[in-house]
Amino acid sequence: SPVGTLIAILTTAPSLPPAFALTITTFNMLASVHRSMPSERHSGNDGEDWRESDRIEWWKPRAEQVARFVADELCSSDVVLLQEWWTRPEFEDLFDSYTRHLFHRVSERRPGTARGGMEREDGMAVLVKRTGKLKLGKSTFVQTGPQRIAQIVTCREKEGDERHVVIGNAHLSFPGGPCSIANERRQAYEAHIVARAVAREGRHLSLDESHLELIAGDFNSNSCALAVQSLEQRHGFVNCMSASALQTQSASIGGRTELGVTHLNHLGQQVCVDHVMARFIHQEGGVPEGCGEALQKMGYFDNGGTRILNCRKRNICLDGDKIISDHRPVGISLLISE
Repeated sequence: SPVGTLIAILTTAPSLPPAFALTITTFNMLASVHRSMPSERHSGNDGEDWRESDRIEWWKPRAEQVARFVADELCSSDVVLLQEWWTRPEFEDLFDSYTRHLFHRVSERRPGTARGGMEREDGMAVLVKRTGKLKLGKSTFVQTGPQRIAQIVTCREKEGDERHVVIGNAHLSFPGGPCSIANERRQAYEAHIVARAVAREGRHLSLDESHLELIAGDFNSNSCALAVQSLEQRHGFVNCMSASALQTQSASIGGRTELGVTHLNHLGQQVCVDHVMARFIHQEGGVPEGCGEALQKMGYFDNGGTRILNCRKRNICLDGDKIISDHRPVGISLLISE
């Protein structure tokens, strides 16, 4: 049985090869260009849709809070994936002043136009810890819709076999259309584009070498929706949140089955939409002997000890004038065998 096999793997732990832990965090920052401001914040009642980005005295205090939060609370992460990155130079300079000593940063701008026909100012960013276990490679993007992208970032282990890690930073469409089926299919197609881009980059970089692939971000849907399900069933990714819960349950100590609320959306709905998906591509191809599909769903990727250790969220406040963001950061820890 899967549990019996798991016990057999764990009981042989002393003979397993050396391993290191890798921590990945995803965080939608709530770009100032998307945060609407209440009418009492400005004089007059002109009916105009004011955004936080319209005045420096509105956006700068929260920008400083976000930057300090990343520097203080997420500094243990080897990689931080950021959605709704604001590309305005004044914001980037402020953010980097708090974080550049900790992280390398690469970012990509979202295509298209926004209010008033102006070029969009939001996008994606990935931070790689300077003293962490990965070395930053390159960043590029793949277009997932007319005005939507995913960021594809490559890294490499600093030690050991120096294997590649390919990361897809995703922000799927909001399900705002009238047909829920069409909304889910659009999200699933966007996720499929990201998975293909990550796989293509992995094949190009690693050839026949084993490597780790990750897709994480704001899916705008929960783990039962078509986007996550298609990544699991069609592309072989493991939902780290679900895997962590299954490990807890299999240990017969109860535990959660999901992370709970990670986002308070603009409709006032409390939802769980921030996910981390992982898969380990093996040099010999396929699933290693003795590590079948059931164990993979629990986050055990090989017989050498590569596995998901945990998945957790940061319980920050999601509403009120003093919020950092309307999303909570979600992070995972992976044990990677060398």
